[in-house]
Amino acid sequence: MKKFFKIGCLGFIVLVAIIIVIAVASGGNDDSSKNTSSGGDSKQEAKKSSYTMGQEVKVGKMNYTVNDKSTADQVGPSSLPEKASQKFLVIDVKVKNNGNEAVMVDSSFFKLKRGGKTYEADAAASLSANQGEDGNITNSFMAQDLNPDSEMSGKVVFDVTPEIAEATDLQLQVQTGAFGTETELINLK
Repeated sequence: MKKFFKIGCLGFIVLVAIIIVIAVASGGNDDSSKNTSSGGDSKQEAKKSSYTMGQEVKVGKMNYTVNDKSTADQVGPSSLPEKASQKFLVIDVKVKNNGNEAVMVDSSFFKLKRGGKTYEADAAASLSANQGEDGNITNSFMAQDLNPDSEMSGKVVFDVTPEIAEATDLQLQVQTGAFGTETELINLK
């Protein structure tokens, strides 16, 4: 009986540890404003946004402005370009930190949305897109600290199908930090 009890307790502890790890990995919050998929053929409505390119959007203590968008087959210096597997959608963004502490900005702060689908930024292409012909990288949105009252501009790149890259109903989701506790959408028209 003692052996069974020890194994049962150990199993319970492992189960609790797994639940905690899953909760931490998912950000530990239930954000009902996020679109979730239940699978099947259900169509999801896109969250409406009144923000457009050129407008400054406040998300928590961060401000975002989408300056421009373009498409490309490759990005980066001509000596060592990063080539798209499909088509690159390149978004030029300005970020400002209005908080009291530095924030580590990363390409994962940006997600491309279309309907109920979410597209992740291509970190390697984003890094390359912010690299000059001389090899210097500026404002790469690659785990770069942004101090209070400071701003940076750079390019975020998504490798998507040509149809998606040319779509007129795309939105850029921006967020406050690594876990995206606060998000906002910007229409890319």
